[in-house]
Amino acid sequence: MSQYRKMTRDERTMLNRALDRWGVFEIMKEKNFLIKQDDNVKKVCLVSDEQALLQQFCESGLVIGEMTKQFAPTLQGADLFFRSAGCNNLYVKVNENAEKLVLYGRDVMGDSIIDAPKTLSENVLVAIINSNREVIGLGRTRFGSDLVLQKGKITITTISDAGQYLRDEDDEKSAKMTRSR
Repeated sequence: MSQYRKMTRDERTMLNRALDRWGVFEIMKEKNFLIKQDDNVKKVCLVSDEQALLQQFCESGLVIGEMTKQFAPTLQGADLFFRSAGCNNLYVKVNENAEKLVLYGRDVMGDSIIDAPKTLSENVLVAIINSNREVIGLGRTRFGSDLVLQKGKITITTISDAGQYLRDEDDEKSAKMTRSR
């Protein structure tokens, strides 16, 4: 059973640093966050003021990330940060063909990137957005901003994507159909 608790001071500091990196610290600094402890996974949940006052509940809030050595946003967290901050410096915008590939879990080639900030560094977590500015995935840069647009090379490794939900749902249906035979 999962258990919710308040964040420790170190966890809140780690979260605040990540919120600052994503450009949403000022917007999120007064918000309430709880840690949902599931086995060894610490999920960070954004909760309302009313929920934060409750002593016990089964489920609550929007999971915006996980605490490991650093805070790692979920796809929902990155989407919230991107919409809240407008245009931050942790994104890459891809063309329509790359959008389809990302939604199937494929990595991003440099020549399919339409726009990327000039300040991107190597090995940085970024939101992958489409031409409508919707977050379709999370990725990690393989190169800095000067090389991220290289033609013919994979420059962003896709970590999670919006299509994963549908693939997981399809796998569940397939497993149920196999068991019922």
